[in-house]
Amino acid sequence: MAFLADLKTEVKKVDWPAPGRVWQITLVVFLIVALMTAFAFVLDLALGGLLFR
Repeated sequence: MAFLADLKTEVKKVDWPAPGRVWQITLVVFLIVALMTAFAFVLDLALGGLLFR
């Protein structure tokens, strides 16, 4: 049970980001993933078209 008490104490010390900041960071991550996915898709189409004509 000492572990749980220590855990609770340590979690209280964490500087949690504001909810608005969490949404901003989440949006940035989703946008980057979407852009990288689109890039990989276009690259796959281009290379597939060149290699398998």
